[in-house]
Amino acid sequence: MKKIFTLISMAVVAMSVNAQSTWKAAEFDLSTAVLSELSEGVYGGGTADAPDTSIPLTITTSSITATVDGLTYTGVSTPNSLSKKDVEDGKTQVYWELKGSVDGNDALITSDCTPQFAQYLMPKGNPGFQHWEFYEVNSDGDEVFRAYDTYWEPGATAMPAKGAYHKFAATKSGTLRVGIYGNKNANPTYVVDESTRQPLAPSTIDVSIYYQNTGFAYEGSAEEGTAKYFNVGKMADDYVLQHTNGVTQNRPVLGFIDFSVEAGKTYWLFNPKSQIGIYGFYFQAGGESGISNVKAELDADAPVYNLAGQKVSNDFKGVVIQNGKKFVK
Repeated sequence: MKKIFTLISMAVVAMSVNAQSTWKAAEFDLSTAVLSELSEGVYGGGTADAPDTSIPLTITTSSITATVDGLTYTGVSTPNSLSKKDVEDGKTQVYWELKGSVDGNDALITSDCTPQFAQYLMPKGNPGFQHWEFYEVNSDGDEVFRAYDTYWEPGATAMPAKGAYHKFAATKSGTLRVGIYGNKNANPTYVVDESTRQPLAPSTIDVSIYYQNTGFAYEGSAEEGTAKYFNVGKMADDYVLQHTNGVTQNRPVLGFIDFSVEAGKTYWLFNPKSQIGIYGFYFQAGGESGISNVKAELDADAPVYNLAGQKVSNDFKGVVIQNGKKFVK
């Protein structure tokens, strides 16, 4: 699907971005990731309903760390073990995948997006307390590799022991904006205060998202100039991102989650039954969020697009879109 841009002048989210307070996944050196062994709550047998706790298993988890002024980020990825067939086929374990591109529909580089991110890191595994793997014989008589987890839920007395999650430890109070990509968002996405193990209230979390990609309008018509692409609102009461602002779309989502953090506290961001990719984050220390609705400034060097959403050269003649505005050259 081609990237389509809003054809009307609009107010956009903007902030003063301090380079020291912005982290981009695309610029992170994955060779610095740390591998460690995880065995507590991990088992090598059982059924789809329960693990066999008499059969211990060890799996490998990977963590990445980045620090900006006032905040330290830790990302964790714990993929399932490779199956026997994978090993026979010579496959190796992948802990993180860098996805997306500047020209892709999943890039957060439209005028609505501040900061702008082009690529995201996708971790592996579902956050949970117990993990078990086993083989079962299917109806065709073939051995099939299975992996199951027990999932985290609000009210739990501990945090997930494995899986894909993102942690933000604040040494200063302020506002955090996280760029995220969620593939299966019929499940809730939580921001959890580690000290209380409770999700932050939906009313305290701002969500600004595209559905599927930046070319999918959730409302209105591109032909009529009424299309709305960037859905801005509060976190839904059920924490399902696709329900943001009362609009439901059974599609992947990408965009931003904003919430306040307190010095000395750690916050976890994760989806218990899926994976949340991270484009990066922006941290604004202090009492003011640094986020306000302002008129977009025109950038003479901004890329130019035709009405099909295709990038064209500056000498292109006809109706074009630049800086989110339509005009005739």
